[in-house]
Amino acid sequence: MKPLLHPFSITPLAAALFIGGTLLAASGCKKNDNNTAADTTAPAETAPPAGATTTLPAESANGMDNGMDANGMPTNASSANAMAGAEAGAMAGASAMDALASGPVEDTQFYTQAMMGGQKEIAASQLVEQQGSNADVKKAARKIESDHKAFGKKVEAAAAGKVTPPASESISTIALEGKTGADLDKAYVDEMVTDHQKTIAMFENAAKNASTPEAKKLAEAGLPTLRDHLKMVQDLQQKLGANP
Repeated sequence: MKPLLHPFSITPLAAALFIGGTLLAASGCKKNDNNTAADTTAPAETAPPAGATTTLPAESANGMDNGMDANGMPTNASSANAMAGAEAGAMAGASAMDALASGPVEDTQFYTQAMMGGQKEIAASQLVEQQGSNADVKKAARKIESDHKAFGKKVEAAAAGKVTPPASESISTIALEGKTGADLDKAYVDEMVTDHQKTIAMFENAAKNASTPEAKKLAEAGLPTLRDHLKMVQDLQQKLGANP
């Protein structure tokens, strides 16, 4: 008769299986704990590959350009407003000069328009000297610039204490902007003809109807030079028209 096993006794094989299973279970738990800890760590930022380009958002790209497209037109609202302001300023100056071509003229009005007109012609002439192509036009531009600088000093002296010379940024050459070479030469000559016709009309009226003798005398003194300028640019206008 075989002896009975104790109810709590374990054979060697069963003990080995029990211990091995316990170790495997413990190992699995530890691995899961490690994975859980790793998942809580934020991933490191990945650097872009070498040679990769970064595209700027549209608003950043627009902020980096000069506000004009290849055709010289405004690409954003601020540039469009600036261009509109320049055009409005040029139109206002022309209208004021037309208004002084007849009737009584306050000396301060005459001085102001004489300064603005002179500075505009100086700025336009300098642009042609730098970017024009016709030798005769550039020679005329140098003459006009020199004469208006000299006469401008006389106007400023007469207007001292009455009128402040206009700021240079208020002077518009909008009709010439974006043009170069022969196109600029012709546009400049056409503008000088128109501007000198208007200026002469204002000076002739001021010489008779200005409010002070000093303003009348200054207007009369400026007329011979202005008439010479007009004759010079009219001759150039005919020459450029015959030989575009």
